[in-house]
Amino acid sequence: MQIEPRRWPGRVVPATDADVATAVESLCVRASWPDANRHWIRRTLEPWFAAGWSVDAVLTAIDTHPDGTRQGRPRSRSQVAHEFLRARLRSWTADGTLARPPLPGMTLGEWFRVNRRNAVLNTPRRSAGLGSEGERARAASRALAHRRDPVERSREKGRRRQESLDSLLVPGVQAPSFADSWRLVADLVPVQRVCSACGHVRKEAQRPAAERVA
Repeated sequence: MQIEPRRWPGRVVPATDADVATAVESLCVRASWPDANRHWIRRTLEPWFAAGWSVDAVLTAIDTHPDGTRQGRPRSRSQVAHEFLRARLRSWTADGTLARPPLPGMTLGEWFRVNRRNAVLNTPRRSAGLGSEGERARAASRALAHRRDPVERSREKGRRRQESLDSLLVPGVQAPSFADSWRLVADLVPVQRVCSACGHVRKEAQRPAAERVA
């Protein structure tokens, strides 16, 4: 798979000839070297790529020394690009051997696997659907939201209150009706009056009818 130079992964170490050509072009684009001779840039970087260096590692070496200090001022227009590159990389060689890259690299296959894994992790997950209870609750909520009649809302409130009261009944016992309430009033048993002075039931003596008439 051919990758455009602007999209070449900076941490990937080029392995094939096509990868090296793409990495060289990517470095020239990122360094803003449109006038660079790609042939000599490639000749300069081939041993570094073979030693495990990536484009990001080369750009870091152009800006800093191995101890982390700055390399100096950027390249001027009077400097030849590949000569400037060779001079900056000289501090990263010791006794003719190339130093370890300042940034770790990876193969193109490893980059593809990491990129695919990150894409899967960042993909939005679809929320699980509601169950039967959730669907009924949502339907009831929508029905109540669209019911704007105040009389109907009052009736619904009364129905909910009655359902709450019915839930308090002992299982198997029927809720008393309005007729049951009237029946309780009609069947009241008369209670004898109690004398407040003596504390016992007062019993009136039966008088003859003549005395009652008089």
